Amino acid sequence: MPLSPGTRLGPYEILSAIGAGGMGEVYRARDSKLGRDVAVKILPDTVATDLERLARFQREAQVLASLNHPHIAAIYGLEESNGTQFLVLELVDGESLDKRIARGKISLDEALAIATQIAEALEAAHEKGIVHRDLKPANVAVNKDGQVKVLDFGLAKAGAASGDGMPPLTNSPTVTSPVMMTGVGVILGTAAYMSPEQAKGLPADHRSDVFSFGVVLYEVLTGRPPFAGETATDILASVLAREPDFTRLAPDVPPRLIDLLKRCLEKQPRRRWQAIGDVRLELEPIAANPRIMSAAVPTVQATRPMWRRALPAVMSGVLVCAVTAAVMWSARSAPEAPVTRFSFGLAAGQQLFFGQQRLLAVSPDGEQIVYVAGTPSGGAANLYLHRTAEFDTKAIPGAAGGIPTFSPDGRWLAFYSAGPDNLDPSIKKVTTGGGAAVTVCRLAGVPVGGISWNREEILFGDGGSIQRVSANGGAPETIVRVKADERAYGPQRLPNTDTIVFTLATRAGASIDPWDDAQIVAESLTSHERKTLITGGSDGRYVPTGHLVYVRGGVLMAIPFDLRRLAVVGGPVPVVEGVRRADGLATGAAHFDVSNTGSLVYFPGPVSGSSAAAYDLVLSDRAGSVERLKIPAGPYAQPRISPDGTRLAVAVANGSDSNVAIYDLSGRTAMRRLTFGGHDRYPVWSPDSQHVAFQSDREGDRAIFWQAVDGGTAERLTKAQPGESHIPDSWSATGDTLLFSVMKEKNATLWALSHRDKSIARFDAVESRLPINAVFSPDGRWVAYEASNPDGGGVAVYVQPFPPTGTKNQISKSDEVGHHPLWSPDGKELSYIPAPSRLVAVSITAQPSFAFGTSVPLLRRFSIANGQTDVRNHDITPDGKRFIGVTGALTGDQSSGAFTPEIRVVLNWFEELKARVPSK
Repeated sequence: MPLSPGTRLGPYEILSAIGAGGMGEVYRARDSKLGRDVAVKILPDTVATDLERLARFQREAQVLASLNHPHIAAIYGLEESNGTQFLVLELVDGESLDKRIARGKISLDEALAIATQIAEALEAAHEKGIVHRDLKPANVAVNKDGQVKVLDFGLAKAGAASGDGMPPLTNSPTVTSPVMMTGVGVILGTAAYMSPEQAKGLPADHRSDVFSFGVVLYEVLTGRPPFAGETATDILASVLAREPDFTRLAPDVPPRLIDLLKRCLEKQPRRRWQAIGDVRLELEPIAANPRIMSAAVPTVQATRPMWRRALPAVMSGVLVCAVTAAVMWSARSAPEAPVTRFSFGLAAGQQLFFGQQRLLAVSPDGEQIVYVAGTPSGGAANLYLHRTAEFDTKAIPGAAGGIPTFSPDGRWLAFYSAGPDNLDPSIKKVTTGGGAAVTVCRLAGVPVGGISWNREEILFGDGGSIQRVSANGGAPETIVRVKADERAYGPQRLPNTDTIVFTLATRAGASIDPWDDAQIVAESLTSHERKTLITGGSDGRYVPTGHLVYVRGGVLMAIPFDLRRLAVVGGPVPVVEGVRRADGLATGAAHFDVSNTGSLVYFPGPVSGSSAAAYDLVLSDRAGSVERLKIPAGPYAQPRISPDGTRLAVAVANGSDSNVAIYDLSGRTAMRRLTFGGHDRYPVWSPDSQHVAFQSDREGDRAIFWQAVDGGTAERLTKAQPGESHIPDSWSATGDTLLFSVMKEKNATLWALSHRDKSIARFDAVESRLPINAVFSPDGRWVAYEASNPDGGGVAVYVQPFPPTGTKNQISKSDEVGHHPLWSPDGKELSYIPAPSRLVAVSITAQPSFAFGTSVPLLRRFSIANGQTDVRNHDITPDGKRFIGVTGALTGDQSSGAFTPEIRVVLNWFEELKARVPSK
């Protein structure tokens, strides 16, 4: 019921009503303790009576309370009185922007002042990882002096049901705009300002705020929103399919502002402005002199041309900037060179397959950029060199491989080479001009710990250790060891010290993404004393400005670093949003590099609460053609096709949450969420396609539950002991037995659950340092799995009878590792992964006795983001003709799997870094 004046809620006395919306009623109240007027928002019953949502709301409110900015209305607290839950907010005196728009035309000068202040508020929030999600004129207040306050940051997310990508359309946090008020009220008021991805029900990130900002700016300039309709459905259709009418803009609106607005309103998030801070930087010179009709500073274009189509004038400007940067570093008294941004695409016929390793590097002088690319037809990847002073990108002869790194003088490149048929892994080096590659050292496998060239040595890691080898060649020496349940990545020697910095992550399923929870540490190579520098992030690098930079959740972070004391100074600051992380969770690699002269290069990628990147779900046949499922890219993992071939179950990361979702492979319906509560992942179908088993921590332990695919309540199947993590592997053909891995401390064991009597028994003496990934043969008589090889060499693929008799057959070769076995539906073939981007198969004969052949390549090109991730990231269709998996988000020629993103370059980036993150 509405509160009457004089009602008391603790120390707050209600004075008058302000308004009402989907997120509750708002009142003006007097704080008797502090003697000030505040706004009190009464939470609706949908939040107040739902303990889970209330707890989530409280957590969000705590984060939002950290915002302290002159253009953001503050949250003072979340309180309760006599069973009433309410928010205490800053009372903003002023007129809401929707009312100001309704009063009449807003001048260009006033519009730009309002827009700039809104952008400043969004930028401050985004730097703390907070997305508004419901920006609209009703959430902006303007006082009589023209000062702007943005209201209700993040409350749309806070009030949504746990894990929802967006709140229901009728659950808007604020009162709708009077301009939009109709019979459906709040629905229209919210829908009109949604980004296309929100309208589709997808999670909203900072780029959604950029779109909503563009909608608000358009309405401020024209007096009406760009997307309209008689019903909510009409409006959503307009948001998704129609372009705004830019002819409504007044003649005095500068073309540069129109270009800025158009890019804000791009339908595809990746074509939009990637950071609101860049929008602000564009707005400020326009606001300073809006009557200038041509841009004095080059504007970043909404779509980037391929490098072969780049205008000579643009590249000449880039060359001038590069020369200016060199002069700046050689003569400190010279004027500072401007920060310059540009990008270039891959050449025709080149293709990227984002896997576990970094794909690009920049030379120490910033004049050379090298990246790794392949071709749609498959085959070995090659290194390509792009010089900033030239137009062309050229293949480096003799450089077939990946994980490139420059020598300190920039004349050589070290890289990983798999060798002929991927059987001779090694680190090689080649001059940047190409030629015969020189073998530096041979390896036991892929250097999943990364490669760096420091002084006269090359550092690299195998995940469990860090090693060094002379750049002139020789035997590697282990210099750092980590525990069996830890992973090390990205070694770099700090300048003029005997200390290296690297990323250290805990391995065994402790979190959805162990690299976002990893530590960046420094270790002395003399005393081996280890010191934690940063907690929460990966791929840390020291740069000459006196900063450590690293990636967390797709955001490049920076923190001042005292090299003498080996200590960070102050707190981390986001400096670049949207840096792509490596696919899978096998490494902590991020696709960026920084030169000693301040050139930053990176592949753009998604930003999320978890670094689980946006992947496409794809079907790949044995000829190598790839078909993307008709669903948006997302943070998918462990796809599993139902035995009847009609549906797909997949794990979906959602910030700090994860769930299992179901997709109808006919494409007639959208993907829907199946599980709610805790971290839910590792789906496994029952043989009748009616249930999905999965791991969940919803009741405190990481145990196995199952749930009917058409809904219902999840039922517990196992109980995990403290320190254990249960991972479902495979159901028998009859549905009588579920095999599952038990992870505990440093190893995994395989167990069988009888569905009839709920009894659990150990399956033989199988043991491994990774999840077992066991899978029943189609007839239920055999079990294939991966386990530690007692003769060394990592893990191997084995097959045992079921029930076990003690007899086992090693399927993978003795000189290779074996991961993720998978039976063909007819049981005559067993596939597994011996190395990243490879899938092989062996023929199987079970009658009259068990026998198998030699491994042969199975797919012409296997680009699925799988490699050596802990749990299988692909599955086979019931007809055995195609494989489904997750891969880097595809663009361009979807049928061939072509992925041709831009490479972004920021020259003189150190000037921006020093301004945003002053070193102490």
